[in-house]
Amino acid sequence: MREKTRVDVIYETLRDRICLGEYPAGTVFREQELGQEFMVSRTPIRQVLQRLAFEKLAVVRTGVGTLVEGYPAGMAGNYLALYANMLSTVASLGLVADCGDLEEAATTLQGRATRLSASTEPARFWLVLKTVHEIGSGFYSDDLPKHMDELLFYRSSPAVMEGVVRDRSKAADLFRQNASDLVTALDAGDRAGFFRSQAANVLRLTALVSNPG
Repeated sequence: MREKTRVDVIYETLRDRICLGEYPAGTVFREQELGQEFMVSRTPIRQVLQRLAFEKLAVVRTGVGTLVEGYPAGMAGNYLALYANMLSTVASLGLVADCGDLEEAATTLQGRATRLSASTEPARFWLVLKTVHEIGSGFYSDDLPKHMDELLFYRSSPAVMEGVVRDRSKAADLFRQNASDLVTALDAGDRAGFFRSQAANVLRLTALVSNPG
C-alpha cells in the first residue's frame, strides 16, 4: 500500500466534511481559503477539487467554481440499493480474501456502535459508518468491487448522515442493530456473511433517506 500524499490527506478531510454536512450541497470551495487552512499552494487544492468532481462529490460550474454536489433523496436511495446489490454479489461470488483481524474488527465496531444514542454527536455516527466501510474494504479479493464500494459508500453517505441528523434516535437503533449483525458474522469468521449482512444493513439505511423533512 502506497503512503498517503498531502493531496490524499486533504481530499479525505474534505470528503469527510461533505459526508458530515459541514459543507452542504451548493457550498462553493474557495481555493485560497483552503490553501491557507492546509498551508499548501493552490495547485494541490485544485488537484483535490478535481478528484472530488471526478468522484461526483463536487461539480464544476462555469463562472462559479467547484461546489458540493447534491442528490435528491430518491437518487440517494438508488445508490443504496445499488450498493446493497453489489455487496450481495460479492458474497455470492466469493470475492472475499482470507485476511484481516476479525476479532479486533468485531471489538472495535461493537465498542463504537453500542455507545450511540439520540444525544450522540453526528461525528460518532460517521465514525461507525466509516469503521464498517473500512472493515469491509479489507476483505475484498478484487480491486474492482473494492473501488465500486468506495464510490457508492461516499456518494450515498451525505444523504445517510442528513438522515442521522434528522432523527438520531432512529439512527442509533439502526446502527446498533446493523453492528450487531456484522459482529455476529465477524465472530463466526464468516467474511462472506459479513457482506451479506452489510447488504441487508445498507437497505435498512434507506429508511434514513426516505421522506426527508
